[in-house]
Parts: sequence; C-alpha cells; structure tokens
Amino acid sequence: MKTQICLLSGELMPNVIGVLQTHPDRVLPVVSRESGAQAAAFGLALKAAGCSAEVLEPVTVLPYDLADCKNTIQEATKADTSYEINWTGGTKVMSYAARRLAEDLQIPALYVNTAAREVLREVPANDLIRTDPIDTAKLGLNVLVHIIAAGHTVENADTLESFRKRCTPAPSLVNAATLIMDARPWERTEILRLAGADRKPYRPRGVAPEFLRALQEADLIQLGSNNGEFFLSHKTLLHPFHLQTAQEQNAAFLKNTYLEVFVWSQIKERSAVDDVAWHVVLNPGVKGRVAELDVTVANEGRFLVLECKSHLDLDELADVIEEQYARTRRIGRLFGRWMLYFHRHRADYTAANASAIIASQEAKAIDYGGKLIWSDDLAELPVMVAAFLNEMKPVL
Repeated sequence: MKTQICLLSGELMPNVIGVLQTHPDRVLPVVSRESGAQAAAFGLALKAAGCSAEVLEPVTVLPYDLADCKNTIQEATKADTSYEINWTGGTKVMSYAARRLAEDLQIPALYVNTAAREVLREVPANDLIRTDPIDTAKLGLNVLVHIIAAGHTVENADTLESFRKRCTPAPSLVNAATLIMDARPWERTEILRLAGADRKPYRPRGVAPEFLRALQEADLIQLGSNNGEFFLSHKTLLHPFHLQTAQEQNAAFLKNTYLEVFVWSQIKERSAVDDVAWHVVLNPGVKGRVAELDVTVANEGRFLVLECKSHLDLDELADVIEEQYARTRRIGRLFGRWMLYFHRHRADYTAANASAIIASQEAKAIDYGGKLIWSDDLAELPVMVAAFLNEMKPVL
C-alpha cells in the first residue's frame, strides 16, 4: 500500500496533480499551523477529481525549523515502509527537509513542475532520475477541482454530478437566450418591456407567437388574465443570487444575463472543450467572499473565468481589466486566466481616439493574463476560447 507525503501551502494544485499522476493508495498531508485548514480542501479537490485515495490525518510541522520538519516527517514514515514524498509544496524549508529526507531514507521523491508540464521522479535507491509528462488529459482536473483547490466552497457541489447539474442551464433557457440574441430591434424593445411586467401585464406587439412560447417554456414569462398579455413568471429555471426573487431573476435574464447562457452554449456546443460551467456561486454564506462567475472552463490543467458585460464606457475599461485580473487570481490562484466578453462592437465607440484606446487596453489585458472579446468576434468565440486555453501555461 503506497502512501504519498504531500507538503501543503497556499497553492494546492501541484499536490493534487502529484496524487492523480502517481495513484497512491493513501495521502499524508504535512501542514503548518497556518496551512492546516488546507487539508480539508485538499481532500475535497481529490474527491472532485474522482480520486479514491484515503487522505490521512495531517501532521503539523514548524514550517521554518529544518530539524523539526525533517524529524516530524521521518517520524510519520515509521508506520509504513512504502512511502513517496512530493516535495513541491510547503515553505522552502519544508521542501528542502522533505527532499533531504527522501535521499537519506532512500525512498522515491517527486517534484511537480507545472511550468514544464512534467513530474520529476527520483528513486535514490536505484540512482534513478527521470521526468514524466503530466498526463493532463487523464487527470480529471475539472472546474470544480480548480475552484476547491484554490480554497473556495461552491454552492450545490456535494458531488461532481450535482455541481454539473446545477451549473448546466436548462435546454429551454438556452433556446430562449439564442432567440433573444437573434432578436430584431423591435423585438428586443418588446422583450425589455416584458422585463418590466412584474405588477402590471404587458401585451407585446410584433413578436412571433413561437418566440413568446419559447419564453414561456423557459419560465421567463407567464400568461396574464387577458389573452395576449404577459407577466414575468413567478417561477424560474435560473438560480437566484443573494435575495433576488424569481421575477427579478427572470427580468435580469431578459435584459442582459441571457448573454451568460448564450456564451456558455457557444463554448459547450461549438468548441472541443467539454468542461464548461454556468453561474457558479462561490463561498455561499461567507461574508465578503461570495462571488458569482458567469462562465468557467477547464481543459487539460488550464482554468478560465469568462465574464460578460452588456454595457461599458471606454474610460472604465482599464479599471475593469485590473479588477478582473485581481478577481481571477483570487478565484483560480496561479492557474486562473480570464476573458471578458463585451456585447458591443468596436465601431460602436465613435470618439476620435477610440481605436487607440481599445488597442491599448487589449494589449494590457494580454499582459494581465487575459483577453478581451467583442461582438465583432462572437462567431469565433469557441475557437478563441480553445486557442486561448491551449496557449496558456500554468506556472508555480
């Protein structure tokens, strides 16, 4: 029975990758007093990846005391002889102590180099050193793994299946979002008026019956007492955020949040990327940490947060880029990258310096690990997402 010793610190993903790559039967977390809480998230992340390894009770070290680190880890290995040490995480002192101990005890050691997408394997007893490519296609690093490994809890994520069910929009919502995206100007005006029909019904004009039926099937609107009149539906297929009512959610969808569902469907249906989640709510009930993500994507060890914006002034663009960069680092740590979709054409901005501002901010977004997408690019969105994911290199 093989046990892998893992040193836990702020970035759990190298530990998760090490376990998924080498398939130990048990995992022994080594933590400091400060990183002790990471052990629970580590176990949940492994579970979300489909890993059945038993996570043992963590052992605690003094993270900057070389002798304590070495002695404590050595004491833990006395219970069994079949150990390997992943010395990727922890403080530098913890890492150095673990690597030295592996050499002294002649037990296998590994280091997860995510920048090169490989695992360095050492077997001191045989004087063997080799590198194995990280088999990201088989590791199961889905959206939920990335989020939990970054230290977040997720609404309705008791299992990967429940998470995916919660974060997949109903087909009727996808159909409604597509129809709204394709709506003609007068139909869009009528849809916006329907979004205000909370207390008083509205009779839309010039909207095809099939269109209105699709909105009803998506539980966005419901018939009033008079034929041809509609209210916002008191039921919803959406997921109320904070204290919003069903009607408020339906109104928001008709006005702008249909974009999230449409973008989700485009990536899910028209790209080679399979793991796409919609409307992910992080840290429910935790004051100051609750966050709502429009669309998240995971593919072969890469993690992407995509946010949708309906309206934006150019003078706001620089701040939005910095905000999204900081937000994504909080959400995905070093493995997170981001995209912003603006539901505007570049030509909509008519100021004399608009083109120069847009070009400058697009370059800034790339420097900040992200990418800006406009309505001009919408047809190519799935291809752009896949290409962006492929060019990203996770780093430690």
